[in-house]
Amino acid sequence: MFDSFCAYRLPSSPDIHCLKGGMTEGIRPGFVIAPFDLSAASIITIDSTSDAEWDDLTVLLNNDIPEKHTFPMPSKSTTRVEHKTEVETIVSELEGNDHKKTIATKVIFSKGSIDPENSFNSLSEKLPNAFIFLFYTPVSGAWLGASPELLLKSDSAGISTCALAGTRKAGGIGEWDRKNIMEQQIVRDYIMNIFSRFGLNPAYTPTITRNAGKVEHLYTEISASYPEDKKFNIKELICNLSPTPALCGFPKSESMDRISRLEKFKRGYYGGFCGIYSSLSDFAFYVNLRSIRFTVDSWCMFAGGGITSQSDPKEEWEETEQKANGIINNLRFLSQK
Repeated sequence: MFDSFCAYRLPSSPDIHCLKGGMTEGIRPGFVIAPFDLSAASIITIDSTSDAEWDDLTVLLNNDIPEKHTFPMPSKSTTRVEHKTEVETIVSELEGNDHKKTIATKVIFSKGSIDPENSFNSLSEKLPNAFIFLFYTPVSGAWLGASPELLLKSDSAGISTCALAGTRKAGGIGEWDRKNIMEQQIVRDYIMNIFSRFGLNPAYTPTITRNAGKVEHLYTEISASYPEDKKFNIKELICNLSPTPALCGFPKSESMDRISRLEKFKRGYYGGFCGIYSSLSDFAFYVNLRSIRFTVDSWCMFAGGGITSQSDPKEEWEETEQKANGIINNLRFLSQK
């Protein structure tokens, strides 16, 4: 029985891949979906076994999105006052420590019937360098997004990822400020340390500015060759990486506790990861961000930012608005047909 489906388009690729299959638990061949909090829910896979169906996007979406899902969807937007209070609380709890950060996320909720096919195509056209994804399972519900951030990729050259953090409006001029530089460095150092703990010898490229629609980020590529004996658990490596400080914060346990205490909703699969998996030496997982969760008649978008001891609530709110608008402006609705 096919109870789940997905569609995806890899960065800088014209090809859209679609899959309809059964849902299984764990990382298996197929389209893998992981939640933000791996201690609260399992990783699931839309199975690409031989009896699965591969269709085009129109055929895949010829019926309404099912309503069944395990995780409830937020039913109201985060107010500006609520966001300001959360940012100020985080700043206070960081006590001036520049080496700590926590991601504050808000929800934008609205009524309306998303047109999944035209929204997917719009995001693909406007954000060619993003990983465009659409999936539904009875556990996760339906999601649509355009992720700029690779979590982990494995191919014949080895394994690779990126440190993507720090945000300003696209087309920024001049040097990045200290707050954003430190925020991105925390992510880079965390990933490098995780790789080293698993016996890998990581290297990283010079940090550059990378466009992501209406905003741009600081971006560093990180890669490593497989060790000769290959005696390391790559699935455990993935679970140690996710969520990275770019979606959670640092230190991780402290940030996870703070998020659970301060946020008035459950992130579900926002901040987790998704992507295609063939084998331990052939997969590509991307962070689930710049994404919306939707049902037949409503939708919500999650937008977050890294809060450090130098964060300003007004600037953080504006940053989340810029991130959200890059996706919302490309959504299409059934009433517009």
